[in-house]
Amino acid sequence: MSIKQLCFDAQAQLHDQHGIAVRRTHLYELLAALLGFNSHAALTANAVIGQLQQAQKFNSDELVRLSKRSLDLDYPPEESKRIVEVVAAMAENHRLVAINVRHLVRLLAGNTGRWDIDDEEMLDDDTGYGHASPWHEDPEPDFDSPLLIDALEQLAAKDHADAHYALALLLHCEAPEDRDGHWYRQQLEGRQLDGPEKEWAAEYAAALVQFDKYRQHLAAAARLGRSDAALEWAELTGEESDFRHAQALATPDHATRLLDLADQLGTSATVVPLLREAALSGDVDAMRRLAEDFEPDPVEAWTWVHLADLCGTDLTRMEAIYEDGSPADDDLPGNIFAVGGIDVPDISVEQHALSRREAARRYEAIRVTER
Repeated sequence: MSIKQLCFDAQAQLHDQHGIAVRRTHLYELLAALLGFNSHAALTANAVIGQLQQAQKFNSDELVRLSKRSLDLDYPPEESKRIVEVVAAMAENHRLVAINVRHLVRLLAGNTGRWDIDDEEMLDDDTGYGHASPWHEDPEPDFDSPLLIDALEQLAAKDHADAHYALALLLHCEAPEDRDGHWYRQQLEGRQLDGPEKEWAAEYAAALVQFDKYRQHLAAAARLGRSDAALEWAELTGEESDFRHAQALATPDHATRLLDLADQLGTSATVVPLLREAALSGDVDAMRRLAEDFEPDPVEAWTWVHLADLCGTDLTRMEAIYEDGSPADDDLPGNIFAVGGIDVPDISVEQHALSRREAARRYEAIRVTER
């Protein structure tokens, strides 16, 4: 399903049932007006038409705007009334919604729990659903919608970085294990399969296609300058050139992930300036790495420890956590890791007082920034 097909159907319905000839391009304009945009071009600049999980009714303001747009396109009042009915019914029946692609990326990244989106990704409007959304609460988009995928692919074809990254997040998967491809390779060699073997071969082939598409869209988003995509791409490839590209685009929010990648490449020292930025913005993990691994001055190391304490984390205390960073629970299964309890050289009472004063100054600067 695609918007093109829906508009074709609406065009046919208006012609066959009501004797109204409506240009296909006008249907795109009318749908954009209903979804809150001044034109279809304005909609497709940074948004896509997707679907909601649950149907929603458009309110009178949306319908009035749709009617006005129809009249502006020189359709007579009686014809405009029918056009409004058909277009609104099409949008409601298919649960259509215009979604800003950056907002969609935020939703997808949060849905997968992979990482936080930078503040710069936040939208000026509250919802990200068109300019004049009729809904008072953020609706739930259908991430499996073929219409959404089609719209994103069309926008990605225009080298839209956010559309490429949204597709990468939707397609995100691990590379299929080579050991699972036995029957797929047997089929490639000409062996006729049936039953479970044929299904396994088909599943492996589909996994290969999905992983290839994921890589393509992720690489494109990285190439087009999305910092989070560039970091994910560098983590996927492990290539130093991709690491350098990610490092050039990285924000302080990426510091600890970038450091993990730099450790593998033997270039950890190059990430320290970004790590300091992250620590000064309140990233406790960055404070831990600086205090434990990179500060030659023990007073400065203790300053990060005291700052972390002000932020609510005692770096000198050993804690048990799960892989996702949540506190370990004796009653729940899972791999458990020990964090904290870092080893920092002793300093004098006077030096501790000095480091605490500096930590307090940095903490106040973080609080001012967060206000």
